[in-house]
Amino acid sequence: MTELLQAPTGGSSALGAGFNLVNTIIGSGILALPYALREAGFYFGAFSLVLVAVLVYFSLLALIHGGRASALYKYEQVARAALGPLGHRASAFALTVNSLGSCTSYLIIIGDTLSAFAPWPKQTVIVATAVVCTLPLLFFRTLEPLVRASVVSTLCLPVIVGIVAVRGPSYTRAPAPTPVFGPSVLPAFGVIAFAFACTQTCFQSYLIMRNKAEWSRAAGFATALALAIYLLFSISSYMAFGLQTEPNLLNNFDNDDVLANIARALLAFSLLLTYPMQFYPVRDLLNDALGLHHGAGFNLVAVGLFALTLATALVVDDLGVVFKLVGTAASSLIVFVLPGAIYLKLVSLRKHEAAPLLLTASSNAKEPLMFSVSVLLLVLGAFVFVIGTWGSIADMFSR
Repeated sequence: MTELLQAPTGGSSALGAGFNLVNTIIGSGILALPYALREAGFYFGAFSLVLVAVLVYFSLLALIHGGRASALYKYEQVARAALGPLGHRASAFALTVNSLGSCTSYLIIIGDTLSAFAPWPKQTVIVATAVVCTLPLLFFRTLEPLVRASVVSTLCLPVIVGIVAVRGPSYTRAPAPTPVFGPSVLPAFGVIAFAFACTQTCFQSYLIMRNKAEWSRAAGFATALALAIYLLFSISSYMAFGLQTEPNLLNNFDNDDVLANIARALLAFSLLLTYPMQFYPVRDLLNDALGLHHGAGFNLVAVGLFALTLATALVVDDLGVVFKLVGTAASSLIVFVLPGAIYLKLVSLRKHEAAPLLLTASSNAKEPLMFSVSVLLLVLGAFVFVIGTWGSIADMFSR
């Protein structure tokens, strides 16, 4: 068990780590899922939600297997150990694009949702809420102080889903079509991958746990809860708005709808608390590259990255393009391609070594399953990355 002992011990339970993962998963992407059903086709979109949830669960396991095999607990370091400089560059690119893209989308949505009933312009709303509410949360060294914020953020979601489920049917003008496939299958699959992306905080969530052997329980709790919320939210919303579903679902509701405005306020509050979950991985990546681990330089990097996402959110307002491009170009790498490749290289090729690398005593029996799923992650992710990114770029320039 030498690999396990090399991981620092935190103070959180599996449930606390699971809530951190849920808070990472359920960010701005939840609003795009009804839109993803429209673009992918109703039935293929619903199937894709289930498929991606299962694959993300195995990705979370694969990454921790790889971390324990290499005795490294940062995504980009494990990628380098498995794939060399190419792995490090690919993970750095994907983590940066996914994290900054997610943070930018949060600020865009906060501006959209609050400006619907706030007496100030959208840009003013974005700047004020981000600086006052989110910026102070970006200077902790680890995610552990944010566990309670993650729980509060997650508890907002059932209320939002309930409001959408209750109010959505009153906007229905005609039965929503339910085709098997839609016009943009692969970009929509990328949107779903973006909505489930949490592997970027995988190691940070793992390290705060007291009992590391319960990682599979934390990962299973997070992906199952996210899937249940996503299915309820996306299907009920799509059935209400059909082909008129917008990338930010709450834009489908009237500005004077009281319940919808409550949902908007709760969503903005939730995203303000979720922003740090996506921000910390890219902050730590840049600080490691610069050799900054404390002091003014460490904090200056946080402020600079925050300012970059804030400036981008102030000039970009096409949320659909952000979701598709980030999903296909970045989420496909960090959710599918890299976890699959890391497991195959660091674990499967060393499975005959004496030291146990897996999470439980019974895990050795699961090696054929993990191997097969890792191959699927690698192949599917590469396909979505190449073809889906091309489709997303073509769609962006055709607008």
